[in-house]
Amino acid sequence: MKKLFIIHFLFILFPIAAMSQETKIQLTEKVSISFPEKPDVRNMQDIASVYSLRLADSTANFNVVVQNLAKNGLNEEQIETAQLEPAFWEQLESSFIAQLGNETKVLSKEKKNISGKDVLILELSTERNGKKMELKSYIFIDSLHSINIVHSKRAAGASVDLRDKFFNSLKIVE
Repeated sequence: MKKLFIIHFLFILFPIAAMSQETKIQLTEKVSISFPEKPDVRNMQDIASVYSLRLADSTANFNVVVQNLAKNGLNEEQIETAQLEPAFWEQLESSFIAQLGNETKVLSKEKKNISGKDVLILELSTERNGKKMELKSYIFIDSLHSINIVHSKRAAGASVDLRDKFFNSLKIVE
């Protein structure tokens, strides 16, 4: 009887433990996202905050960079006006791709409206240390913040469901 009780107890606790690993992060006053587990956080002197999580099995990385554009001398009106120009979105795309290296290829790109925000969605392939990697990224502006949400598929066994759950957890409040 005692053994049966312990096994039953474990089945009740295990789903709770699995659910409690998910961590909601408030990126700005209006934007939040949930990581599959608690990410590491680095704050860079009010210029940017970097949230990063590498899964224990190394199949994928989850990253978010929130950059304070006011530190670059920009104001909200300048940023809103700039977003109306196609060149603004091209510059966001090219600067992100430049960080990844020359061998980066754009598999797909689209601009989508999520909760009133224009979001650039990129799917890319690149190579790191001789290994192929696929990335999916959401890039957008919230007030004075540039937000780049990235999932890096590092191995064939990376969970598409986990990636989709990460992006679908994005909440933007207007």
